[in-house]
Amino acid sequence: MQQRLVALVLMVAASAACASRPAASAFVGDVRVALKHVDAGKQLSRPELIRRAMRRSKARAAALSAVRSRRGSTRFFPGASDQPPPQQQQAPGATAVRPSGDLEYVVDLAIGTPPQRVSALLDTGSDLIWTQCAPCGSCMTQPDPLFAPAASASYEPARCAAPLCSDIPHHGCLRPADTCTYRYNYGDGTTTLGVYAMERFTFASSSGGDDALMSVPLGFGCGSLNVGSLNNGSGIVGFGRNPLSLVSQLSIRRFSYCLTPYASGRRSTLLFGSLAGGVYDDAAGDGPVQTTPLLQSPQNPTFYYVRLTGISVGGRRLRIPESAFALQPDGSGGVIVDSGTALTLLPAAVLAEVVRAFRAQLRLPFANGSSADDGVCFAVPAAWRRAASASAQVVVPRMVLHFQGADLDLPRRNYVLDDHRRGRLCLLLADSGDDGSTIGNLVQQDMRVLYDLEAETLSFAPAQC
Repeated sequence: MQQRLVALVLMVAASAACASRPAASAFVGDVRVALKHVDAGKQLSRPELIRRAMRRSKARAAALSAVRSRRGSTRFFPGASDQPPPQQQQAPGATAVRPSGDLEYVVDLAIGTPPQRVSALLDTGSDLIWTQCAPCGSCMTQPDPLFAPAASASYEPARCAAPLCSDIPHHGCLRPADTCTYRYNYGDGTTTLGVYAMERFTFASSSGGDDALMSVPLGFGCGSLNVGSLNNGSGIVGFGRNPLSLVSQLSIRRFSYCLTPYASGRRSTLLFGSLAGGVYDDAAGDGPVQTTPLLQSPQNPTFYYVRLTGISVGGRRLRIPESAFALQPDGSGGVIVDSGTALTLLPAAVLAEVVRAFRAQLRLPFANGSSADDGVCFAVPAAWRRAASASAQVVVPRMVLHFQGADLDLPRRNYVLDDHRRGRLCLLLADSGDDGSTIGNLVQQDMRVLYDLEAETLSFAPAQC
């Protein structure tokens, strides 16, 4: 594989030898980007859409658990003479990983001069920006043509001494071309290898109500050997907190999104720049804005952590100690807010307490024959199953997530799936697989969610996205 990568890198580097280097990034203005769900346009019912998202969430849960439990990292050097010294090598399986490439929302972008269309997956749980590139030794299926660096006048491979090159956990140097190479691993096995380069990215933007295009230079991975899953995307746009992410490269201090329900047919919206601050305007939403501090972990600096202090079901605060959600000094535990996970993931003991509370108040038995993809499901009365209207609903206890300084009173559809055809009512919760928790995107639907990296806060308000 290393020989194939070297050959591909040489081809890409040679094709871009005359490209001019973009100016240093300086983000000015407002950007409004439409997000579409990965299953948009497939004519699936809400239960079908959510069951598909549940399967992806199980893979994402395993990947997040792998990230939280990792210790250290290794580096990747494609040249035979550039192997790391023995003291830097680790036992098999000890490589640094990020959450999975099986994500939920797609961002439409354009890369290069002239612009080439790319559909990339949004991921607040990773940092690297990358797309599959031609020529490609191994590429996953994608909806758009491969990005062709040879056809772009602004493409230029990054030099080995470039600061962003050294920020890549697995990076190397291809000599004599002095070209930065990379490998980036995701917890579900998705991996991308290729050249790290500078290129112009074009976004749909909005300023003063007039739609326009905004073009900015960014460092990104041009993947020539890629395996795993991209789930209807061409690459991934990392929105994490590390230097490689779009947020960090553009020094974005605020970004926000408003996620629409999967079956709504409406596109979601991602905002950064001053537009993102609109979440503070109570008139723009359907309820008050609430704010909680963002936390950071030196062991897992990519993630956006918050302090969850408790959970209420049906007006009763459950007897779950705050320590069950605490972020530990070694990077374990904690609560992540994540755009790429559908379900809300809880440690097994916490999930059991929540399920116990719902079962006691619903007075319904567990559904027979449930599969792992169904999550926690209850069998509903026959009269409900025979209801002529699919709008018939079992009365479900309210669920509230208590954060430091904020209470998130969830709309019913954000934590419950009514599956009339199968006679089930399912909770949109799952076991995280470790002692960490994740606030998934189903909980965040029809809410304006603002990440304020200057104030180090997360704000949310109900809205019709």
